[in-house]
Amino acid sequence: MRKILKAILFLALYTTGLSVFAQQTIITMPSSDVIPAGEIILKQSNRFSPFGSDGFVSLTPQVIVGTGKDTEISVGAGTTIEDKTSVKMNLTAKKVFRIKRSARITVGGTLSPSLTEGTKPDSMIYAHGSYLVRETRTTLTAGGFVGGRGEFPTLTGVMMGIDQTIIPNKLRIVADWVSRNESWGSFAAGFKIRPEPTTSITTAVIIPNNQEDRVAFSVSISKYLGKVIELPKKEEEKEAL
Repeated sequence: MRKILKAILFLALYTTGLSVFAQQTIITMPSSDVIPAGEIILKQSNRFSPFGSDGFVSLTPQVIVGTGKDTEISVGAGTTIEDKTSVKMNLTAKKVFRIKRSARITVGGTLSPSLTEGTKPDSMIYAHGSYLVRETRTTLTAGGFVGGRGEFPTLTGVMMGIDQTIIPNKLRIVADWVSRNESWGSFAAGFKIRPEPTTSITTAVIIPNNQEDRVAFSVSISKYLGKVIELPKKEEEKEAL
């Protein structure tokens, strides 16, 4: 009986840990996942293209923090190495609205000021809806965005994504597509692998919408740290309601 109770307890802890370890992006577009207040994910995203004389490498460490009430923020710094090296901050925030059990609406924004060039920051505001088909374990996401490169947002586009579970808590196939013909737009497809409950690895190929940009490969690693920041008891009680 003790062995059975231990097995049940282990399974409960294991699945609980997995449920709060969200994936903040499908590949290139934001997902509808959000972590609870005070919890933190560390993420390292790497993108590179070995093709041609104008290949590049992009390295972006990031800290994602749950701020409560289905909101989260993240802070990162992306370094791109090509003919010259550029560094940009990545500041993001999003809010998720849950509609029953299977549907969500997400709104958010990104601000990317340059740390090496005297230019205005890039920006993007987006909104999308997602739906989980429980019978097939498929999550479908679709929405739109308004963005601008070094100026007030003037570009509009569409974003769509799919997340298909193959082996629960172990392996998923993912893909997303962002419209337009600038470097904002691309089609990406790959795998999400979880070697252990608190670590996720995403590998993907990214195909741009235009001929000027290069096909790139992406590898990112996420580490879920759990609840690191303790909220006051009153705030925790509000979160539980």
